[in-house]
Amino acid sequence: MYLNANIPVIECWVRGNYLRDQKDSHDKYFEVGVFGFSSIPNRVPMFHFLMEDGGLWWRAPISAFCTKPGVKELPLDELVMWDSFSYNVSVTTFYELAGATMQYTSRRKVKRKGKYLFTIDWCAGDFNELNFGYAEKPDQHKCGHVLALEDGNYAIQPNNRLKMFDASMGVDPNKNLINRLVSSKIYSVENSAKWITDEHEEGSYDYKLKNLEEDDDKEKEHSK
Repeated sequence: MYLNANIPVIECWVRGNYLRDQKDSHDKYFEVGVFGFSSIPNRVPMFHFLMEDGGLWWRAPISAFCTKPGVKELPLDELVMWDSFSYNVSVTTFYELAGATMQYTSRRKVKRKGKYLFTIDWCAGDFNELNFGYAEKPDQHKCGHVLALEDGNYAIQPNNRLKMFDASMGVDPNKNLINRLVSSKIYSVENSAKWITDEHEEGSYDYKLKNLEEDDDKEKEHSK
């Protein structure tokens, strides 16, 4: 998807100050249905919603929303770790994570728990588009898991800030099994000059691989 994406609808409340350009209405709340968002590089994911009077609103940050009136508003950078990486975006609700309790450590070192809703992920565009970002750079790529927090706010956090709680795992989630490092490798089986398939295939799935390094060694032997 490019620029805009559907999301599983979130029935929640929007803070009135976001409808008034932060000028007033900080004590007002309105029921809404959040149904999509825009992904624009150098901005946080910006959400679209429908109000009870039929009004539509485009591109509000996730700090605009809460699960009930009166929830204390948190700074946006306490809820979202990164801006959008690309105009090209996907939205997935992973079955294994659906409804799971997760905990993240915020910029201010506060541990915040919430319920998993869905995941936003980014990629580069097609080969005719300038790839100016980091969406597909292994050591820079981030996805964003959207959470409904226990304190009534919503958050978007990457993998390395999150822990999932599942009683069936039988392992204490507060302890790390291993110190995980960010992967910097690109894994591919078609980027080597060492192997090619033999042109004379004996069947649809029966072919031989030629080792080009061995062929080079044989040619060197014959040339001596």
